[in-house]
Amino acid sequence: MSRQEVLRAVPWQGRSSTRRGVQLLLDHSSGMAPFQDDRRWLHGLLGSVAGRDRVEVMRFSGCPPRGVVRANSFEMEAYRAPSPGTPVVLVSDLGHVRPPFTGEATARADEWLAFVEGVLRRGCPPVCLTPFPAAAYPSPMGDRIALIPFDRRISLRHAREAVRRIHRLLEERS
Repeated sequence: MSRQEVLRAVPWQGRSSTRRGVQLLLDHSSGMAPFQDDRRWLHGLLGSVAGRDRVEVMRFSGCPPRGVVRANSFEMEAYRAPSPGTPVVLVSDLGHVRPPFTGEATARADEWLAFVEGVLRRGCPPVCLTPFPAAAYPSPMGDRIALIPFDRRISLRHAREAVRRIHRLLEERS
């Protein structure tokens, strides 16, 4: 406009939002057992940020496509991704910890990658709060999901950068 040229399209920048709510998936696999207090804390924190009535909470073991249990329920049901644009927040190790004798109970990396791809196809930005650094995960996974380690070094800037990268990926796909 300052150059007095015709503006044919208004440039806009996408912004992360919880206006559609948030789907929170809590991993109850044996590898995440030491982090049960962290799961509870993050659940409470997300509810206070997005609004408790706007957070759909489900727990799973292994990987969400194997089945989820909604909060305040004991019934296993099929996982369904939320409406497009709704963030899917996982609190999980994404099968990184493989405790002895768990066999097929621990989801493999390809199973997690298929899940993340399905969430992306639905148009939902996947975010994973994990007890491990992002570098601990293979490249295909780290390129498709915002990996945010929950440790003392976590910062809002780090989380924003990770989520922004996933939003760019979603924009490229649409």
